[in-house]
Amino acid sequence: MDLRAVIDSFQNCSCGRAHSFDLKVYEADRGLVHRVGDILSKSGFPKKIYVVSDENAIHASNGILHALDQCGFHYQTKIYPDMRYAYMSTAKEIMNAAAGFDGILSIGTGSVNDVCRYAAAHAKKAFAIFATAPSMDGFASDSAPLIDNDFKISYPCRQPSVVIADTDILAAAPVELKAAGFGDILGKYVGIVDWKVANYTTGEYYCEKIVALVKKAVADVVAIADKVTVHDPEAAKAIMDSLILTGCAMQLAKCTRPASGAEHVVSHFWEIHKLEKGIWPDFHGKKVGIATLLVTKIYKKLLHYPSIEPHKESLDLEDVLSHYSAKNREEIIGYNVPNPTDAIDPAVLKDRWPDILTSIREDLPDETALLDIMHRAGCVTELQDANLTPEFALEALRYSPYMRRRITLLRILDMLGIDENILTI
Repeated sequence: MDLRAVIDSFQNCSCGRAHSFDLKVYEADRGLVHRVGDILSKSGFPKKIYVVSDENAIHASNGILHALDQCGFHYQTKIYPDMRYAYMSTAKEIMNAAAGFDGILSIGTGSVNDVCRYAAAHAKKAFAIFATAPSMDGFASDSAPLIDNDFKISYPCRQPSVVIADTDILAAAPVELKAAGFGDILGKYVGIVDWKVANYTTGEYYCEKIVALVKKAVADVVAIADKVTVHDPEAAKAIMDSLILTGCAMQLAKCTRPASGAEHVVSHFWEIHKLEKGIWPDFHGKKVGIATLLVTKIYKKLLHYPSIEPHKESLDLEDVLSHYSAKNREEIIGYNVPNPTDAIDPAVLKDRWPDILTSIREDLPDETALLDIMHRAGCVTELQDANLTPEFALEALRYSPYMRRRITLLRILDMLGIDENILTI
């Protein structure tokens, strides 16, 4: 992927903003685990680094430390037993431990990258990633979703300057992880609709060129859906390329809008409630895929309402708070007071409703087609296969929008003046 060409294509963008991102080097090819030291050296990455991984990822990356040795890197390693969760406490632990180093190298995916991203940004260290599974779109992200007090918040950070992926290692990753990455990519369908809704109703910043980049990334992955579950380095590279592009899109927009919408927040709702009960919340992309199916089904139902008579939202904050832990009360109040929907004029919503319906019709795939794509890619599509109940799913659809201060179509359903039973699964 030519990162320079991507940046150059956004010069003089019609949205009026100057676009940039921090990622300088991205390489994905076979055998790169043995060239990590060379790639980092040529990119100007510092030689004194703190290396963070977990046992699964470091085992999959056999030879990487030798590659660092060969190129004169001085490093200390921190290998966690199994980092399934990205806790703020872990990020701060890494930040403190890396104080005497000039850079942080994260080896792995998901949680390992998120805690290192936060640590590197807040300790002002250079940051690089060696990816071991194409399981989520956070590799090139400039934010880190971390768990603090059993509540998941996305903290602003910065992109890594280098991302390296050995496609043989990516292809050998468990099918469940590759399918999770595919599910995370599919969430962009909903994210695009929600970004447009926010733009139409509140004038929130929006860039059509960034959306076009995301749509291409999604289309490229969907085109190889049948290859996701097989050991295919080229297919693994295609997924990784798209995950990197969507991460860059977030940096180009300086927000997470290009890569996530209501479906991601639904997934976060499930996660924080499971964590509170001590239950493994499952892989992020796996839940995002299921949430994308549920939200798509609801949004498509809105096509049966060619006109609406919207009204201001009457928020029952105590009802909302009753669906969250008491220890997160202040966070939820902060997201909803003042009410973000107060910025929406019902007259404007009514006027832009045809545009919203056009986006639902054109930007979201048909529900049957989406289900077929997910089956071909090995994605989970049934609630019980992700340890979710219909009741828990409905609760998330109804109350998850209140755990973020952002406008999504799911968030403004109560304003539309339509059938309350629209929330069904």
